[in-house]
Amino acid sequence: MQLEAINVSKPKLRRFGFKFYTTAFLKKTVQGPVSLTQDNLNGDKQADLMNHGGNDKAVYGFSTEHHDYWKQKLGIDHIDFGKFGENLSISGLNESDIAIGDRIQINDCILEVSQPRIPCYKISFEFKEMSMLNNFIAYAHTGVYFRVIQTGTMTANSPVEVIYKHPDNITIKNLFRAYFDSQFPDQEKVMRTAIAIPELAEAWRSKMVPIVHRIDLYHQRKNKGKT
Repeated sequence: MQLEAINVSKPKLRRFGFKFYTTAFLKKTVQGPVSLTQDNLNGDKQADLMNHGGNDKAVYGFSTEHHDYWKQKLGIDHIDFGKFGENLSISGLNESDIAIGDRIQINDCILEVSQPRIPCYKISFEFKEMSMLNNFIAYAHTGVYFRVIQTGTMTANSPVEVIYKHPDNITIKNLFRAYFDSQFPDQEKVMRTAIAIPELAEAWRSKMVPIVHRIDLYHQRKNKGKT
């Protein structure tokens, strides 16, 4: 993998139609070394601190390989780095391979995979396409959130090395599908494993525990019906 670009932004007031909203979604690529703190990259700040930011969502990475899919889907010729709200535009970042608890190193910075991204309505506004939110969820390649294990400085065009693979191997794509698709064949297995992984972001654990409880109740009622 390689870090193709580093992108940051601070909250700005934007408009879509008659709606005004504050967002730091649209990131701008920055040149030169960028320092990384426990909370974010230097120059980056979240607008909605209830749903974005915090240690479990300190840095958001998105694969540059997805650009081709979205260019074709949206009928456009070019997508800038940072267009999806990502801090790190990474070639080779694959949601089907990278898993909760995996660690990557970029220069002297170490990041740990904490959760998938759940997109919000602002992605539709930024792309000026109201179906974008649902299409983004359906594609199930929404990027990766990282927490910071070791602060430092990173530079674009640097290699991205996986330095630790979590043994449970709950991939970002499978976890995302388990949450959003009730017909996903491995939903129960993935969720049960995921909620027991300490490295999973607490926000995602709290989302999935009630679902697992409902599955347990279903099995209990089903078994009672057989007696």
